[in-house]
Amino acid sequence: MDKSERLRVLGTLADRMDRGTTADAGGIMRVPMSDFTCPRLFTREREAFFRNTPLCMGLSSELPAPNTYWSDNATGIPILMVRDGGGAFRAYANVCRHRGSKVVPEGRGSKTRFVCPFHAWTYGIDGRLLKVYKDCHFGNVSSRKLSLIALPAAELHGTLWVRPTPGDPVDEDECLGGLQDDLAHWHLPDHPVAGSQTIDARMNWKLGIDSYGEIYHLNVLHEKTAAKAALGNLQAIDRFQRNLRMVVANQQLKLMRFLMPAMDRWPYRQVTSTMYFIYPNVIMVVDTFGVDLVRIFPLDDSPSKSRTIHTWYIHPNVQEHFEDQAMSYEERLKTFRDAVELEDYAMGEDVQLNAEMGLQAEILLGRNEGALHHFHNVHRSGIGRDLLPVEEA
Repeated sequence: MDKSERLRVLGTLADRMDRGTTADAGGIMRVPMSDFTCPRLFTREREAFFRNTPLCMGLSSELPAPNTYWSDNATGIPILMVRDGGGAFRAYANVCRHRGSKVVPEGRGSKTRFVCPFHAWTYGIDGRLLKVYKDCHFGNVSSRKLSLIALPAAELHGTLWVRPTPGDPVDEDECLGGLQDDLAHWHLPDHPVAGSQTIDARMNWKLGIDSYGEIYHLNVLHEKTAAKAALGNLQAIDRFQRNLRMVVANQQLKLMRFLMPAMDRWPYRQVTSTMYFIYPNVIMVVDTFGVDLVRIFPLDDSPSKSRTIHTWYIHPNVQEHFEDQAMSYEERLKTFRDAVELEDYAMGEDVQLNAEMGLQAEILLGRNEGALHHFHNVHRSGIGRDLLPVEEA
């Protein structure tokens, strides 16, 4: 996201603020309520999106040094990610080749060897089977290919990507679709992990994604929380193949226009929040505090349950602020959680319940909810469904 692009986005926001225009040209989309409840559709989505599509798992700082690892079960498949001794990013199915148990418990750490807790089979950070416990009793398996099962993995401009099942290599252009310059601009590897939290909700995983894709609701639902920082119903949207960028203005933008008329001097990261939808299930928000990465998954193999994993990566320039001031990392995480869990997801759970009761056949997405139009149609395209039309409004 170079300077000219930042200025273009700021100009769009300022112009729309002046004209009282909040949306891109477009119309209304009708989304069937059954998209959130149908078991057959859910099965297709799970296989396409959470088994056979490369997923953005986190930022590079999750593995900050050689010989570090991260074991993660969020996709429904246990995945072991490592940065090997040479600094390369690798991923494996976290499954012992002996009896199929998990080799490494969920979490992060630093190791060069992993010992299965069931029978002490030992694997190297390169996935190779190094030792079979009491091999003279078990039998000679040294000639067999019993390394951990490698998964396609790639480190792309400060982000870590894994396809949960073996297959073709991760394709950068397919995953990022033109976001390469944006991601490089934010210097993502410089943002260390500040904290992580999990939010379970009784709603379809797509409803979780929808809650981040429009700020039409900001001044109503978040009147006492997020609306104090951001301007509601004002955004600039750009699509990058299957991905999307939505930039919203912070309250400081109004003040900045009076104090500093020259737009090229506005501190972009302080007056905006830049939100990315990263196909198929990730929301990444870049603001003055750092980067919030939100990964949303189905839960318990149910179309009616979801799990959100929120990780905050702190901007290196504000670490000192948190150390010197009364506000803690925990407070900032709680502020994020309260707005999402008690406000956004509470509404999502209402929608889910009403969808299951069959009270109405569809929901409406307005022209000021263009990001949601994009979300629903790229998910439909991903499993070969017909795209939803946009009606003139």
